[in-house]
Amino acid sequence: MARKSQQVPPRDVADMPAFDDRRIYNNAVAFPADPQSAVPGYAVRPNVRTASKRRQAKTSNVVAFLFLVAAAALLYVGNVIAVNNLAKEVNDLAARHQQILSTNEVLRAEINRKASLERIGLMAQEKYGMTNPKEAPVWFEVDPERVAAVREAVGE
Repeated sequence: MARKSQQVPPRDVADMPAFDDRRIYNNAVAFPADPQSAVPGYAVRPNVRTASKRRQAKTSNVVAFLFLVAAAALLYVGNVIAVNNLAKEVNDLAARHQQILSTNEVLRAEINRKASLERIGLMAQEKYGMTNPKEAPVWFEVDPERVAAVREAVGE
């Protein structure tokens, strides 16, 4: 379908209404909404968006998107910093735990050393002059009659 193009005759300025520096609202004008539609042979083409044209983004949408990206970046960086601080704290606590365990082992070894029978015997000999018996202990028998006699004498 080939379209015929026709020459559009120029409009006469005298045909235009005088606006007298007035503002026109609500299409309240003396001429039609599309002045070229009054020209014979002119076809009004509808506004058709072509695929090659890109729609312009609103500035407010771009600014809102940038704010969202900045907020997400701040939250991500804050999260990374918090995770690093927690990892450092866990590492410090693990080192402290290991130190406490090694201190406990040292204390257990010292308790075992100080509780040994040889050390206690040596200290008893030095401080109190006590010695280990050289002969084996002897078992003796208790006479119940003598125990009763001693109790009567004491007054129980």
